Amino acid sequence: MSYISKILFFVYFFILLTGCQQSNQQINASYKPSKLSFFVDKRFTDLDSAIVEISNQLLLNIPSTSQKQNKLILTTFVDLNTLSKTSSVGRIISESLIDELHSKNFKILDFRMQEVITVNSQGEFSLSRDINKLKDEVPEALIVVGTYALIDDNTMVLNARIMNTFTSDVISTAKVIYTYKNCQEFDICKTTEKPKITPPNQIKILDDK
Repeated sequence: MSYISKILFFVYFFILLTGCQQSNQQINASYKPSKLSFFVDKRFTDLDSAIVEISNQLLLNIPSTSQKQNKLILTTFVDLNTLSKTSSVGRIISESLIDELHSKNFKILDFRMQEVITVNSQGEFSLSRDINKLKDEVPEALIVVGTYALIDDNTMVLNARIMNTFTSDVISTAKVIYTYKNCQEFDICKTTEKPKITPPNQIKILDDK
């Protein structure tokens, strides 16, 4: 290859490389993320709507194979600050999610089913939280866990995730902001301790005579 041919080759290569960079820049500049690829703090004033949104996000984020091949066990939503404490709102969210996720073709497994039906003067019962009345073994399933945390006087953030119990892998996630009207309805009112007032030290006045 002659000297001139080499120069022409490098000029051609440089032009080609520059064109590729410009093409990549145009592609990157025109790229817009899908609106479905993220959720920006969706806020709700109705608990039912917040629960529906949680189920929608869990459905959207889970791989289709995981949804078809696995059953779900729902656990009670817990206080984020303790992880071992819940309230009526935590129980309501979990119970309502059973309906919402089942309607979206998730396979739901309720491990609270007793081995036998309990019958007494108050009625007939199949569900229980008494571990002695539950089945010894539960089929393999994914777990739905959730937390709630108060972020101000009347607002809480709800987080949910579907997890693999054996690997602890997070399969799907959801997050919403819920604003409520009355904290007493869900037994989640913040308790403020009254400051203890320490009486002042008594000063004895002596009569110097």
